[in-house]
Amino acid sequence: MARNKRSQESIKRRTAEKRKQEDALLAGGTFEDVGEISAEVSTDIYNVGRKKRRSSWDSEEQDYELKPRKLQDAEEGMVEGLPIKIDGKVARNLVKKQKKHVVKEEEEQEESEEESEIEESEPQVEEEKEEEEPDTEETIIALKEEIADLVEKVMEDPEEHYNALTRLVKMADSKNPNTCKFAMLALVPVFNSVIPGYRIRPLSDLEKKEKVSKEVARLRNFEQTLVVNYRNYITHLGKLAKTPSNATPMKVALSNLAMHAINQLIPNVSHFNFITEVLSILIRRICKPSLACDPTALQSIKTIESLFNEDDEGIISVEIIRILVKVVKVRNFNIEESVLNTLLSLDVLHDYDPNTKDEDYHRPMKMKKKDRVHLSKKERKARKEMKEIDEEMRKAELAVSAEERERNQAEILKSVLALYLNVLKSGNHKLIGSVLEGLSKFGNMANFDLLGDFLEVMKEIIYDAELDNLSSEEVRKVLLCIVTAFSLISNNSHMKVNMDLSKFVDALYSLLTYVALDADIELSYKSLRLADPLNEEIVKPTVNVSTKAELLLKALDHVFFRSKSGTRERAAAFTKRLYMCMMHTPEKTTVALLKFLDKLMNRYPEIGGLYSTEDRIGNGKFNMETDNISRSNPDAATLWENHILLKHFCPTALTGVRSLAKRSKEYSA
Repeated sequence: MARNKRSQESIKRRTAEKRKQEDALLAGGTFEDVGEISAEVSTDIYNVGRKKRRSSWDSEEQDYELKPRKLQDAEEGMVEGLPIKIDGKVARNLVKKQKKHVVKEEEEQEESEEESEIEESEPQVEEEKEEEEPDTEETIIALKEEIADLVEKVMEDPEEHYNALTRLVKMADSKNPNTCKFAMLALVPVFNSVIPGYRIRPLSDLEKKEKVSKEVARLRNFEQTLVVNYRNYITHLGKLAKTPSNATPMKVALSNLAMHAINQLIPNVSHFNFITEVLSILIRRICKPSLACDPTALQSIKTIESLFNEDDEGIISVEIIRILVKVVKVRNFNIEESVLNTLLSLDVLHDYDPNTKDEDYHRPMKMKKKDRVHLSKKERKARKEMKEIDEEMRKAELAVSAEERERNQAEILKSVLALYLNVLKSGNHKLIGSVLEGLSKFGNMANFDLLGDFLEVMKEIIYDAELDNLSSEEVRKVLLCIVTAFSLISNNSHMKVNMDLSKFVDALYSLLTYVALDADIELSYKSLRLADPLNEEIVKPTVNVSTKAELLLKALDHVFFRSKSGTRERAAAFTKRLYMCMMHTPEKTTVALLKFLDKLMNRYPEIGGLYSTEDRIGNGKFNMETDNISRSNPDAATLWENHILLKHFCPTALTGVRSLAKRSKEYSA
């Protein structure tokens, strides 16, 4: 047992010594001195040999011995291989030496990394050079030719050359202004012709997994690519459109071109994807306090008006009004009047009457039991499937039913009237004229509660106007409030409730003197007169163009002939004050007022007694200064202004004055 134990220990010791020796030779780079160590070699002999080798490693001869051998006959670049036998004789075999390229490969990798870093930095340098150095005429011509080739490819076969479309969209996002400008404008006719007449929806997971034909796969690939490129293009136009007006001239020019592209694009893509984003860009651009410095504002406003006029189903109108209401609230109602006037172009509301709507009109008629056709279970299932197919076809064809159209009309009317009410409550004087014009057009569709809110707001506007001292703008504002209030009541014929409008009548009575002394009583935005050189407004209102004289005549007509507000006492008071005003009004206004008084005398013949004091008893005296009709005592007044008007320079006015005086004598007789 002891002998076996010693032999195992010696084997372990010799194995460890052999491993150390191999590790030392591995560090030296050669295995030439490694030989087999038999188990019979004693430990002493092994130790002696080890000491000799250690001493020989330090000698110079050992260094020389470790060097690789070279044959004198060996050619350069050749290595001695295994000998071969040729014709029974052993011959040398020289093989070309294979050099190791480890170090060179590492150097090449480092060089390639450095080159890649340089290449990454080169585009930035080139882009900076492109921005600094202007394009020459040759480069611009080459750029136009390249864009023309790409456009021609897309127009020829868009499903095959969709890569050209992607290239054009990337060129539109270039930092080079010429590349951006030419590509951006070239994409407008491309999208107008390439975009299909339906809305592209994303594919479901089940549709992606199913097998389709090559034509269907090709069409799907083109549609997905088209949607991505169109989204990138719209995003780029939105970024350019947000450029402030105080930026560099180049950026401002690109911003105007982007808005021009959107205006050209919208009429043809109103049914396509991302229409909400496109309308948001357009509406946010025009919702500004002043549009004088924006040359594309008028074009944008006309684009919105055309969309309202051509939208018979209300889909686009709903989207525009939703965005407009949000943007106007964010801007705190600080927008131009012409933007709000676009709502008057809503064509979808021309046949909408919510007050006469029958709830049971759209319900399907129930058939009697005897008239029903018996269907089997299989036939009922087939009919149900056909109904589902018809519903899908209807949605695919964008067919809007009568119920959906009425739903859109109701939402449009609700949003427009709410916007008008909020504008009136905000007290923005620039928008009151446009709001009142809109109320006179759409106010007859409002319900009773909302109508009362409008009347209360207009009463507050008149109360805040301070009727004792009015400017020309305030006179127009009060006249618009009076005309709108009476038009709202007269248009709502379905209401059988009599509303008190005496405050509006008193406001009109007190306003007559200011209207008569206004120099612009017969002038409007469309009148022929020289423009004010100090006025910076370029976009003028296109709807609120009625003169103050026209508004006055409309208000008088509403009071005495279209409502129940007219009385004998009010007729006499208004006749006296109108004669006082005709001594200061221009020729055309005087003739119009004389015609109104002639019509008023037909309805209230009692006012003929004001032309003479004969055979008439008046209690007290006429109070000319008060604006309260009940305190003015109009029955005691005398129309002495009639004798002064008999010397009027206008023959037409002179004829009217004489006619009224003659008719008054017929009444007294």
